[in-house]
Amino acid sequence: MKRISRHFPILLILVVVMAGSFLLGEIAEAAAWPDRSVEFIISAGVGGGADKYARFLTGINVKNKYIDEAILPVNKPGGAGAVAMNYVISQRGNGHMMLITLNSFITTPLFQKLPFSFRNFTPIALLALDNFPLWVHKDSSFKTIEEFIAEAKKRRILVGGTGSKQEDEIVFRAIEKIAGTKPFKYVPFKGGGAVAKALVGKHIEASVNQVSEAGGFYPEFVRPLVVFQDERLAVKGLENVRTGKEAGIDFSYNMMRAIFAPPGISKRDREGLVGLFRNISKDKEWLEFARSKGLQATFITGDELMKFTEDYEKKHITIMKAQGWIK
Repeated sequence: MKRISRHFPILLILVVVMAGSFLLGEIAEAAAWPDRSVEFIISAGVGGGADKYARFLTGINVKNKYIDEAILPVNKPGGAGAVAMNYVISQRGNGHMMLITLNSFITTPLFQKLPFSFRNFTPIALLALDNFPLWVHKDSSFKTIEEFIAEAKKRRILVGGTGSKQEDEIVFRAIEKIAGTKPFKYVPFKGGGAVAKALVGKHIEASVNQVSEAGGFYPEFVRPLVVFQDERLAVKGLENVRTGKEAGIDFSYNMMRAIFAPPGISKRDREGLVGLFRNISKDKEWLEFARSKGLQATFITGDELMKFTEDYEKKHITIMKAQGWIK
């Protein structure tokens, strides 16, 4: 007994040291994200809105070092977003990967009847809601949306957008039903950049590119006739573009610019990703960029983001059923 009591202080010190080392190890592990580069998956081609946003957000991190490891933009277009979604969902547990979404994140699993939906991904953050102006070439005979609709009631106008049965086609099909036009001749492209170039080259007559995609060609090559959202654009030079509702087309629609990660990632990785975008959402350069592109900067995460996405899915189910794309 005496021998044990003589060594007790030493044993106590060892226990304290070991406990401290264990605690420090846990703290170090918790603070370690990311411990390697982070892949930023883009489900559309180079030059589109999602591509531009992902690369802009990457650039903000390079300047301000919100994380020390590199963020690597990776384009995986195809299948109306299915290629990128399938790739990300196959990376279960990979907390060093994230996907920037289009609305196809919701619509593609529905109409392709894929074995997964947004519910199988890890929600990280909604950053903004994007816009859908209707653009024509500057040389077009269409000076107003009324002239465009009047002509569309006489003939099938050639239009273009990103993918099939995705956001851009949803807008054009909605115009058909609400305004009673003839069906548009819709040409799918791999991304918004290609769509904008097709309009500039007069290969199509109209598009519904976001300001981030077509705005760079305004006013030299393109002209906006209307924007399909509740409020007018707060973008220099585009403040007078009417909303669809003002022009008699009762339709409002936005693109969700959100971030989701693979399923099954750790709490540490999820919190690291959320923290990264929480910081970026407050960044002055991001907020100025959002204003310049007509984005409605809106940061939500966690359960609130899942509720938003569920409501968005309900809206799209209604739209897609009306188009006959799903039953």
